[in-house]
Parts: sequence; C-alpha cells; structure tokens
Amino acid sequence: MNEADSRTGLFLCRCGANIADFVDLESVASRMRDRDEVAFVETHDFLCSVAGKEFILETLKGKDVDNVILAACTPKMHLKGFQKTLGKAGVNIAKVHMANIREQCAWITKDRDKATEKARLLINAAIKRSAYHENLQQKTMECLTDVIVIGGGIAGIEAALVAANAGRKVTIIEKDISLGGSIIKTEEIAPNMECAPCLLAPRLTAVRENENIEVVANSEVTDVTGFFGNFTVKVRKKARYVDDSCIGCEACFEACPVSCPSDFHLGLGERKAIYTAFAGSVPASAVIDRERCLHFTDESCSACADSCPFQSIDFSDSDEELEFSGGAVILATGYDNADSSLVRNLGYGDIENVYTTPEFERVASSNGPTGGDIQDRKGNKPESAAVIHCAGSLSSGGLDYCSGICCMNALKVGELIRKQNPDAVVYNIHDRLVFKGPEEQSFYQKQIDDGTIMLKTDSHLSVSIKKKNGKVEISADGIDPVQVDMVVLSTGLVPSAGTDELAEMLHIDTSKAGFFKTDHPILHETGTTIDGINTAGCCISPCSSSSAITRAYAAAGDSVSRLIPGRKLELEIMTAVIDEDVCAGCKLCISVCPYTAITFDPEKKISVVNEAICRGCGTCAASCPSGAASAKHFTNRQIYAEIEGVLNE
Repeated sequence: MNEADSRTGLFLCRCGANIADFVDLESVASRMRDRDEVAFVETHDFLCSVAGKEFILETLKGKDVDNVILAACTPKMHLKGFQKTLGKAGVNIAKVHMANIREQCAWITKDRDKATEKARLLINAAIKRSAYHENLQQKTMECLTDVIVIGGGIAGIEAALVAANAGRKVTIIEKDISLGGSIIKTEEIAPNMECAPCLLAPRLTAVRENENIEVVANSEVTDVTGFFGNFTVKVRKKARYVDDSCIGCEACFEACPVSCPSDFHLGLGERKAIYTAFAGSVPASAVIDRERCLHFTDESCSACADSCPFQSIDFSDSDEELEFSGGAVILATGYDNADSSLVRNLGYGDIENVYTTPEFERVASSNGPTGGDIQDRKGNKPESAAVIHCAGSLSSGGLDYCSGICCMNALKVGELIRKQNPDAVVYNIHDRLVFKGPEEQSFYQKQIDDGTIMLKTDSHLSVSIKKKNGKVEISADGIDPVQVDMVVLSTGLVPSAGTDELAEMLHIDTSKAGFFKTDHPILHETGTTIDGINTAGCCISPCSSSSAITRAYAAAGDSVSRLIPGRKLELEIMTAVIDEDVCAGCKLCISVCPYTAITFDPEKKISVVNEAICRGCGTCAASCPSGAASAKHFTNRQIYAEIEGVLNE
C-alpha cells in the first residue's frame, strides 16, 4: 500500500481545555477533511474516557479505514489503551498511531495560531507515516516462574524467602563460602542497636529448611543470557573439598596445623586452612583453602580427613560448571568497603591503633577475633577514642559522594565502647552530619547525652593524625588537638567487586558512582534497564539494613507478581528483522546488539534475530552497512515519510 491508497480515520481530542484552549481544532479538522487519504475526522472531549472509547468504536462502525490516528496526548499515556480499544474494531495494533498535540504542542506553544499550525503539521506527519504501516502480530510465550538471586547477603536472603514462600523455586548464587553478607560482620545495628547475628540466624535457618531454595555458594557467575521469563545463568562452583555430609562441627579445625589471616575478620584474626565463615553458616560444610592446605602444597598432611567424624573430606573435589534457568534475576550483590588506600593520609597503615569502621565492627563483634572484647592491637582496652567522619569521602582524591549511612555507624562506636567502659572518652570529629528520620536523630542526641563529644571542624579535609606521647593526636581546622588511644575512620561504601563485569554480562547500566543503575529512581527504584532483572539491597546505592530488606521485598514482589504459572508473556512486537537476501554476513549487527539477540547462521552465512530477546532498539539497523537489518514499525520509509510530513504540506 502506498500513501495515495491509504485511508485514514482521524480522531481529535480536546482533552478538556488542555488542547482546545490552545489549538483551533475546528480549523485543523476542516483542513484535514479536504484530504483524499482522510476518510473522516471526528472530535471528542476526552478520547481516553470510557465515553470516548465508546465513541471511537461507534464511529468506526461501517467505516472502511486502513489506519486510525488519534491526535491527543503522549503515546506513553494511552497508546496501549487505544490499541486495545481499536483491536475490538479489527484494527491491527500497528495501524493505531498517536500524534502528540498536547505535550509537544499545546502545552509548550503559547501562540494559538502557531500551536494550531504545529498541530496540523504533526497530524500531517502521522498521516504520511501511517500510510506505510504494516500489520504486526503479537506473539506470546510460556514463561519460567523460577527466580535466580545473585548475592546471599540479608537482601538476597529476604528476596529468596519472599519468592520461595510464594511457591517459586529459587536459586541463590553466592560468591563467598556462606550466606550472610556484610550484616553478619557487625554486632548491633543502629539506631535501635538490634543484635545482627540474632536477626540473621533465623533467616538462615528459614533458607536452610525451605525446600524451594537451593544455595550455590563459593560460586561465581560466568554468563547470563535470555530475557524476562527465560534467563539462563551459568556458574562456576569452586571446589570445597568437603562434601555435604559435613555439619560444621569444627572437629577438623583443631587438627589442622595451618593458621592464616582471616578474611572474615578483615585480617585482624586468624583461621585454619580448613574453615567455615562463622558458626551456623549456610551451607554448613567447611571449605579447604587449597593455597594453604599442606595436603595440596606438599602432600604432608591429612589431619582434617583423619579427624573428621563424618568422612566428609574429599581431596579429589573439583570445580563445576553449572547452569540455572529462571524467569527473573534479582541482583543482591551488596557493597564493598572503600579501599583503605583512600585513608592512608589519616595514618591508616602507619599508626598502629588507627582502624576503619568495618575493622572496629569486627573487634566489637561477639563472632570477631577478640570475641567482642574491644581492645587495640596490643590487647589494651581503649580509655579514649576518636571517630573521624567522612574519612576518604567527599574529596577529589577519594569518594566524591556521601554514602548516607556512615554517620550512624560512626556514632555507634561510642555506644559500643561505653558498654564495656562507661568512663571512656569518645570524640566524633566532623564537618557535617547526615541523619534520616527521627530515630536516627534521637540516637544522635542519646550519644551526646551519654557522653560523646562532638567536635565540628571547618573542613573534614583538614583533619591530620600523628603519634604523640604514646597516643594518637588528631588536629583539624577549628578545633583544639585531642589525644586518644584509638582512632576509628568512618569510611564510605563502594560497589562490590565484579559489579562492572556483571553489569556488562547482563547488559545493564551502572550509575556515575559505579552501582547498578535503577530503571527509575522514584517509580521503579529496584528495577534495572533490562526487564526482568531487579535489584535488592545496596547494589544500587548504599542504604541501611532496613532499606536493603525493603528493596528485597520490592524486587521479589515485582518478579513474582509477573511470573504467574500458566500465564503467557507478550513478546516485543517491534523487533529488528534481517533480510536474508541482502545480509552479507559481516556480523557487525552481532557486535553492536546490546541484548545479544542476534546470532550467526553458519549454514546460510547470515545473521539471525532472536525475536524473543530483541527489544527493538534499532542499533543493528543503524549500523548495518548493507541495509539488511531494519526495525519493524521504524523503517526508513516510515521515518522519512514522517519527517516529510512535518516539513511539508
């Protein structure tokens, strides 16, 4: 069909006064009625209303039209609704087109004559474009209802439990040897100072006992393909050398002759070459550090195997390549603590009793290297301490952002120290404070009432630290120097290691700070730029534990509510298509496709689009040197016709 043969039905919407007061619709209608390709022109106050849609269907009775154009508001508001309405009249969804004469005309063009002329040209463009529209068929497919959670901290755990309790099979893929994440490394959570291990333990039990949840720990994601409703995640599961019969009884720990720094204790304590992350880990089984185990380094030891009451040691274990399928992926990869190199200027690494807040948390934790007894590196209990806010943050040489949760953690230091030594003197040195809500503000006031001395400097960048008289002296602009036994640097949070690689694998964007980018910061914070991939916890930005869990609920709810057993998913209809007769097999389209939706057919020597994965972005069409690739409903002919309609009569 060409432009001359096409017959278009045109509806004009007054949108109350939104359009009618700025555009002379009667003038527009009069000029459109004179055109041969326009079958009719009708006007209504609100086409999107129930009455308006009934008016559309009634008008079309007995009319023979090829296309329908609705000159109204933005297509984002009502195009799908109009497509559904016109579908009842037998109009294909591709033959329904909207000309936006509200947001793009009436609301921004104050002069009525100019607005009227602009509306006429936008409608003219729509008419010319519609002449080349071709029918498109809506395709559907069965969806997988299982959910894959990447990351096993508190957010990943909660997301998994929500989905599993809704009847979905859930796979948690965790890079560490146990679930737990960061929250298990702290003792109490401010401002209410709730016991973190006490909060986590029952959730770990719930995971362990839930038959719908499979935990794949000590593993890394190597590839992700697919789309909402049908993702495939490939995983490399590292060998543990201890099988599932292990219950974590720790009998082998005493027998193991090797001690080494513990990552769980951030290097402040030791573990054995065979170890668990903490008592009550999930999975419960221990793991052998192959790089340090004497059985692997010089074959001189099998003490763990000899002492194991369950014969769980398996030195022949090897890495596995696994594959999991699910309809949705939830990212809960958490955060990392900022690199300690950012606080070298504050004595970290040079002055013995300078700690970061994560290190202090380990020292103060009952599952920490000192069993929760707060002491310095020489075993002395501090009589005084200073907490430096914003250490390594809000500076050109460090993090250029505020993590938003550090002030609570910084204030918690005084609370924890005074629990063990009520007479201890604690300073907090800052140039600003960030508290969210009345509970955090109350916690701040409590610390002052309990004895924390708040020292406000003119600039946190002016803080300097040095050893003096066997203590640590802190100086800063606007305050007198203070000398203390211990310094705690309140450091910020950064994206977890591997975030960039995972984002590239998933074809999702990252924010300026390097975290996963949300689909929309207000309307869809836990979504990503790829449908079906949601986020939970701190992987989109630093947040409190409660917010991390709230995000987990949102991510799981979003995933589960759309993956209904038996319900078919509607696929994108405006996908790319490749003309087999024109394709030269250069594969350029494959290299530029952001969704990996194009593969190469070696027999035909051409590229092929997987319409189930294609999102119709048009990148392949724009880059194809031979013109073989095109985007349905956005062909060159259609776009040129629309441009011509805007520029000409």
